[in-house]
Amino acid sequence: MKRLPVICYILLTVCMSAVYLPMLYEKIFFDDVEKTHLFYSPVSQDFIYKEKIVGPVPEEAKGMALDHHTGLAYRKADGTYVPRQTFEKHLPFIFYKNMEIWGLLPITLSDKTFDKKTIKANRHVMELKSRDIPDKSPHTPLYPLLESNPGQARLVFPDDRFRMEDNAMVFINADTNRVDPKLTDAFTKALKEKGFRFPVRSVNGKFTVLKPFDEGVFLVDANYSVFHVKRVDGKTWVVKTPIPSTLKVRHIKVSENKQRAYYGLVLLEDGRAGLLSYDGYTITPLPLTQYDPDNMDLKLIFNPLYCTAIYSDDTVIRAIAMDRTFTPISSYTHTMSRATPTLANRVEDVLFPFWFRLGRSGSSAFIKVSMGFGSGWSLLGIIMCTLIFLGLNKFRKGRWPKTAPVVLVALTGIYGLIAATIVDPDQ
Repeated sequence: MKRLPVICYILLTVCMSAVYLPMLYEKIFFDDVEKTHLFYSPVSQDFIYKEKIVGPVPEEAKGMALDHHTGLAYRKADGTYVPRQTFEKHLPFIFYKNMEIWGLLPITLSDKTFDKKTIKANRHVMELKSRDIPDKSPHTPLYPLLESNPGQARLVFPDDRFRMEDNAMVFINADTNRVDPKLTDAFTKALKEKGFRFPVRSVNGKFTVLKPFDEGVFLVDANYSVFHVKRVDGKTWVVKTPIPSTLKVRHIKVSENKQRAYYGLVLLEDGRAGLLSYDGYTITPLPLTQYDPDNMDLKLIFNPLYCTAIYSDDTVIRAIAMDRTFTPISSYTHTMSRATPTLANRVEDVLFPFWFRLGRSGSSAFIKVSMGFGSGWSLLGIIMCTLIFLGLNKFRKGRWPKTAPVVLVALTGIYGLIAATIVDPDQ
């Protein structure tokens, strides 16, 4: 066999093994553990969380597992384990339906009394996942501009979609796939009259009919000015917001809700986050520390007393509790149980000195090829694989192998062992 085909075959074997062996190992030995659910309790005025325990289950956790699996823990910030029902009683604004069944509503907190109706009217959740940021996920740049005054109880999708081109907001009929010149001219003209500079940087909206009403879209132009665009009674509605272009808005996660206090979450180019108010389009900054929007998911939980910002990467979750003026009152950082090293992790480090991943990561919806390396334990795995290879060759052929295959195994570990076993080392 010629040398070049053999080399190519060995390299292909090593690369494919580095992709699929770690993937198979993780499928067999690793559980898909979701992130910790962290909340701020208005009852104890402290943090409380729920998470799946990775590794040995403490006896205290087993003792509190009265009506759930022992591997699921309900815990206060001070480390105290509590039963599930106690956990829910600490969060009456979230589990208000159970509170009503248990006869605990209305409830009085901070000298205020809250019934079911008040709780429902003042609770809301906003969320911005890192993979939802437009430049972190693939998307088709065709958007519906809903009729904001549909004249009926529910919203409906229009017959057209729009796309932002270099010099125009172009509407295309979805049935005929033809440009609608009337709508295109009307909206393009309205934007330019308000000072919009093409091309657009981002198109931001909630493109669904499953919402209580429609607030249209927010367009960020070439100069980072933000424009609010709607279709009202079939006509153009364009407002140039007073948001300073110096802030450089990167993304707006629009979230229509009946409270009509905030249009949604605003993400700036420098990584800061805030809330876009209905009151003059002002941005209320959120006091988030160590927040990295490209690698962390952010959730805001509003209730009648507090707003809690929870943000996390794959291993650490952080939370800041604020009053309704967004003044911080408490914060908490927790290393999630899913980050606990296990025997399976250590064996993985020994087996695989490096690996290739082909797929989506937690912070991006794009399919990418990435490379990772093991720890110092990988050296032990390489030594073991090299000794196994030497022993097998000596046992089968009565002599030691040549230098090249030994070097291959010494550099690539189990991947090289597989390749050198499949291919005759003498070749």
